[in-house]
Amino acid sequence: MSQGRMIDAHAMLGEENHLRLEADELLRRMDANGIELALARPMGSELAVNHRAGNDRVTRSPSRIRGLVSVNPWFGQAALDELNRCRDLGAVGLFLHPSRQGFMPTEPIVDPIVGRASDFGWPIMLHTGTYIQSDILAVAELARRHPKTDFIAGFSGFTDMWFELPGVFGSVANLYMDCSMIWGVAIEEIVSLHGSSRVLFGGAEPRNRYSVVLKMIGRLKLSPEQLRDLVYNNAQRIYRLP
Repeated sequence: MSQGRMIDAHAMLGEENHLRLEADELLRRMDANGIELALARPMGSELAVNHRAGNDRVTRSPSRIRGLVSVNPWFGQAALDELNRCRDLGAVGLFLHPSRQGFMPTEPIVDPIVGRASDFGWPIMLHTGTYIQSDILAVAELARRHPKTDFIAGFSGFTDMWFELPGVFGSVANLYMDCSMIWGVAIEEIVSLHGSSRVLFGGAEPRNRYSVVLKMIGRLKLSPEQLRDLVYNNAQRIYRLP
């Protein structure tokens, strides 16, 4: 089954332990796999503490790479000021990593950051799948507190939390899943129970590979319309892309 036009909703730029990816190499991988546009966020120290450098990296990449910027909620007003700066640089969303940045999604310090992102019309992706901070249920509770903002469960709780998604999705309409690291059976279950509008294709380069994710997606029992939602329509709608 041909995927047609595709938007990668979760790529990473920078350096983190053994992982390294620069914008020019991401573009090469996109071209090799027919990816039209990628949404990229920082990783490593540029995600944990050196936010300005990481945000500059993703927002100043070539136009086919759009920036998901990040700040640490503990930085308070400085974090809000950085989000203002990133808006002016053309960022399209916010990425938070509770485990790396040292907070619980349900803590009050997160609300001003979410509120500012909501003011900008940004969706918010949170890393999920690492105990205890990056718990799916905590992200779901944050989404309940902010029903007008779209939230994406980054990595879909991979590996040990994905089973929480089907029940959570039934009660949290503004929560979506990023399928960049998750198994096909989990995607099919969400689509069957909650429709194809709740899943976003992601490559997770450089942690995963486009070839792996696209092969998995190609084996899913989806209609052409459902497949198009997954690989293109949902990201275009949620991130308000042209």
